[in-house]
Amino acid sequence: MYPWVVQFVQTTWVILAESAAWILISLFFAGLIHEFIPSSGLKKYLNHKGMGAMGGAIALGGVLPICSCGVIPISISLYRAGVRIGPVMAFTAATPIINPAAVILSFALLGTHITLAYILLGLLLPFFLGTMTERFGDKREPLPEVPEETPACCGESGGEASEVRKNFPGRACSGLRWAYFTLGPTIGFYLFIGILLAGALSVAIPPEWSARYLGANSFVGLLAAALLGASIYVCAVAHIPLVATLLATGAGPGAAIVFLVTGTATNLPELFALYKTIGKRTVIIYTSSLVVASLVAGVAVNLWLGTGFTPVFDPLASLDLVEAGEKLWVSPGALVNMLAAWAVVALAARGCWLRFRQRFLPIRSRDDDGCCGSD
Repeated sequence: MYPWVVQFVQTTWVILAESAAWILISLFFAGLIHEFIPSSGLKKYLNHKGMGAMGGAIALGGVLPICSCGVIPISISLYRAGVRIGPVMAFTAATPIINPAAVILSFALLGTHITLAYILLGLLLPFFLGTMTERFGDKREPLPEVPEETPACCGESGGEASEVRKNFPGRACSGLRWAYFTLGPTIGFYLFIGILLAGALSVAIPPEWSARYLGANSFVGLLAAALLGASIYVCAVAHIPLVATLLATGAGPGAAIVFLVTGTATNLPELFALYKTIGKRTVIIYTSSLVVASLVAGVAVNLWLGTGFTPVFDPLASLDLVEAGEKLWVSPGALVNMLAAWAVVALAARGCWLRFRQRFLPIRSRDDDGCCGSD
C-alpha cells in the first residue's frame, strides 16, 4: 500500500477520533435545544435586536468546553429552533475560541502578550462575525432535513404520544430521538465528508511548507496561517502546543494569533456541514470575514510586538498552568473516542443510505423501520 494512503487513513482516523465524542455530546444538547428552546425565554432573549443578544450567545459559548466540530449540532439546532442567524454564528465562533482550558494553556505556553491579544480577539471577533452574517447571510428559509421515518418510541405510541410529551422525560426523549436519528445522520454525513477532506489536506501539505510560510513575518505568512487554520482540523486545546512549537521555530507573533483564531473558529468539516445545512452565503460571509479580521489582527500584533519578539515558552515554569488547563479540558479516553468514532461513522452511513433511498427507491411506509431507526 502506498505510504500516502496509510498516512491519509491514519490522519483521518485521528481527526475523527478527536472530534467524535464531542459531536455525540453536542447532539445530546442539540436534542434538548430542539425540544425546549422554541418555547423558552432564552430564544426570546437571543432574538432581541442589538448587542445584548450577541453578548449572551458569546457568553454561552465561552462556558462550553467544546471544539469547533462539536459545536455544529448545537448551532444547527439553535438555528432550527428559530434563533436568528447572528447570535447563532457568534456562538459558533465563540465556543471553540473562548475556551477556559485553551486560555490557561495559552498563558502557560505562549506568554501574556499573545494570550491577551488572543482573548481580546476571541471576544470581539464573534460580535463581528455575527453582525456580518446577520446582515449579509442567507435569509431564513425552511431547512431541508433528512426524511426520517422513525415511529414513536421511548414510551410513545399512537394516541399516548401527546400525553407522554407533556412531561419532561417524554419531551426529552422526543428531542434526543430527533437529535440522533434525524439531525445526526444529516450532519454526520456532511461532517464525515469534511473530515475526509481535512485528512486529505493535512497529508497534501508538506511540513516544510508550513514552517517556511508560517515562519515568514510578512503578510504572506499571515495569509498562509489564516488559510491553513481555516482548513485543517485542530482541537480546541491541542492547537496551543502546536502554536508554541511554531513560535519556537521562528513563526511571527502575528501568524500565531491568526492561526490561534482561525484554527479553532472553523475547519473544513465544520464549514462543509454549515454550508449544507444553514446556507451557502452565510458560510462564505462567515469564512471571509474570519480570514479578513484575523489578518488585520495579525498585522496589528506584529506592529505591537515588533520584530524583536522572542518566545517565552518555559516548560518547567509552565507546568502548573498546563496541569490546570488539562483539568478543565476533559479527555474522553481512547476507548470512548474509538466507540464514538464508529458511532459517527454509523450516523454518516445512515445519512448516506437515507439520501440514496430518497433519490432512487420508492417511499416506504413507517412500518418498514423499527423503533428508533433500526433497519
